[in-house]
Amino acid sequence: MRVADAFGDFQTPRELAEQIWRAVETEHLDLVVEPTVGVGAFLATVPPAVRQVPWLAFDINPDYVMQSRNIAETYAIPARIETEDAFALSPSDFPRLEGRTVLAIGNPPWITSAGQSGLPGTNLPTKANRFGLRGLDAITGKANFDIAESILLKVVDALRCAKEVRMAFLIKRSVALKMARDLLGSPGLLDASFRRVDARKWFGASVEAGLLQLRFVPAESGATSTISLGPDLIHAPTEHAGIVDGRFVFDVPTYRQSRMIEANVGGRLEWRQGVKHDAARVLVLTMDELGRVKNGLGEHVDIEEEVLHPFFKSSDLAAGRSPRHLFPLYQHNLAGPLDHLDVRWPKLSSYLRAHRDLLASRGSSIYRGKPDYMLFGVGDYSLAPWKVAISGFYKTPRFSVLGPNRRGLPPLVDDTCYLLPFRTAESAQDTADYLNSPQVRDFLASIADTTAKRPYTKEILGRIANPSAPLRLAV
Repeated sequence: MRVADAFGDFQTPRELAEQIWRAVETEHLDLVVEPTVGVGAFLATVPPAVRQVPWLAFDINPDYVMQSRNIAETYAIPARIETEDAFALSPSDFPRLEGRTVLAIGNPPWITSAGQSGLPGTNLPTKANRFGLRGLDAITGKANFDIAESILLKVVDALRCAKEVRMAFLIKRSVALKMARDLLGSPGLLDASFRRVDARKWFGASVEAGLLQLRFVPAESGATSTISLGPDLIHAPTEHAGIVDGRFVFDVPTYRQSRMIEANVGGRLEWRQGVKHDAARVLVLTMDELGRVKNGLGEHVDIEEEVLHPFFKSSDLAAGRSPRHLFPLYQHNLAGPLDHLDVRWPKLSSYLRAHRDLLASRGSSIYRGKPDYMLFGVGDYSLAPWKVAISGFYKTPRFSVLGPNRRGLPPLVDDTCYLLPFRTAESAQDTADYLNSPQVRDFLASIADTTAKRPYTKEILGRIANPSAPLRLAV
């Protein structure tokens, strides 16, 4: 089964394939390669001048292979189309490429390895921690990769012996820019561009996607450090992302103007992620109009008020509103829940025991072998009375100052948010004013991918320089 079949019908429409051919350089080709040929949309729309160029295509679905062979025969295209898993492609699957100009083209599946794990079929590439991630980053999904990315990197590797390699693939924008991070500056990569297509119109998909084009000439020692970005397949790209000072940025001109905000080693703000719990029905509480605490199961909850912290979600920060939820903070570090809960907070302890099964059924591997009721994203910083926080999810960054409730309990945020802890309201407000300044906003606009699900991450925020004035951060 082709991954896209389980994920949705992402076969390339004929009209779109024709537009892509018009955007692709087809002169002096010796071979066309398509690693996931599907039902043959690119074969059926190949320009007449290219129909005599040999074609080598693959697909894991034998029915698609037969359809594509019929198309090639109809148009007299000299094609060899094989039933093959694109993840298994290697240089041995290709003829001798020395001295030849090759075009690799196609529309590989738009899905991540995590998404594919829940679908029928087993065609996944061998997993590898390509970025050397450790600990929570590796466990909680930062190491997740896109299927199309894996296929395209296979193609790059398989065709590396050719005189010239041109690549033209329909993929998600996030994948195109991730590949740019990997490949820009590589010897022989002379051109890179990404042109947007209307994924909703063509595929019914709510995702930023487009045509990634790369041109490799391995014998050349030069390399481009930027990828041009265009609004569509017709108009020339006018924006540029790329490598500046050894770092990848999404808007090169804006970054050059705001690079003074880039943090040097030792001058960084130490951002923390909010509380990770994965048991919202039990742990994320609300208060009704009569002042009664309720959980997500609809139960009234009798817990000591002194542990019920104000709890902000991403939507609260984005809207600039007061928190609508409460969270029982029974853990202050990663050792696990505080000792002697029965003595300290007997009502809370009874409540947790009553919902032990739900808490124990949390699916993430992060909880395996950990103490009962374990939380992550907590530490001494959780008890800081003042915080500056931002949602990771919204395109426009908004840094909010959060303070304690009427009982003096410190505010908490969920794990879709990031925070800085402070001892005083003044120091928190000074920092928020700096972070909301035009200079920092321009800097963030240049380094954050605002089309990503989570534009602002700990890594992105960590690039903001600590302002010169002392910030009086909480320990």
